[in-house]
Amino acid sequence: MPTQKFQGIVAGKSKQLPPRRMTDTRRRSRRSMTASRNSEAFVSDCPKTGGITSLPDSTMETSGGCVSPAMLAETHTFLPGLVENYLLRQELPMKQKLAVLFVDIADSTSTVLRQPPEVALMLVQHFMSLVTEIALAHDGDVKDYEGDGALLYFESVAEAARAALAIRAALTAEGSNDGNPLQARFSLNVGEVIIGLIGAPQRRSVALIGPAVTLASRLLKHISPGGIIAPQSAIEELQRAAPDVARQFTPGGKCMVLRGFEEDCVTAYHIPAPVFS
Repeated sequence: MPTQKFQGIVAGKSKQLPPRRMTDTRRRSRRSMTASRNSEAFVSDCPKTGGITSLPDSTMETSGGCVSPAMLAETHTFLPGLVENYLLRQELPMKQKLAVLFVDIADSTSTVLRQPPEVALMLVQHFMSLVTEIALAHDGDVKDYEGDGALLYFESVAEAARAALAIRAALTAEGSNDGNPLQARFSLNVGEVIIGLIGAPQRRSVALIGPAVTLASRLLKHISPGGIIAPQSAIEELQRAAPDVARQFTPGGKCMVLRGFEEDCVTAYHIPAPVFS
């Protein structure tokens, strides 16, 4: 359908049509822009959740500019687990001991990104679906999907390790069927994590912040495709929680000096990649 600016020309008339009346949608848009410029006031009024200004006018009017966690959950694209477990408790920011598990598609440039777009997306979607279902089955959840990987979190290091093994086993089984398996790298850690809201008033997310998360991210680069890596501190806790799983990890050789952890030489344990027959 031609836009208003060109309707007169399409109809054979060169004169421009009169401007349309401002719609309710445009009025709301302008009021939202005005509200966003005053966002700092809303933030100070909402010390727990921060102010949100990109909400329908009715919500802003009834809430007095201070948005509850429930409203925040309804209007932003949080993954359900973080909302149910932390955001709705109105306790943020908070510190809690969590196990984190990074899962990335190995060699994604050659196995995924060189495929046609629709094939690449199908492969990543299948991978993420499998990862998510197994994480949920082990009492975990997804913090974030990013590119070709996911960050999962669990309240138990044993469940995190079992989830990593289950994801790897599922990918291995698929590879034995079609001969062209997707492989993943896994990095596991456990420790105190700060859980809180980050972002601008218009877009917020729940963040997991702490050395345990950072170290797991750093270690991911030091494991071969199909392997699972974890620092010694996580394995020591795993030995107490699930000794049968901990026994599958072996020392990875000399300790490593990693960026951000230069003062501590990190000793890592790993489960090597499965051998395909």
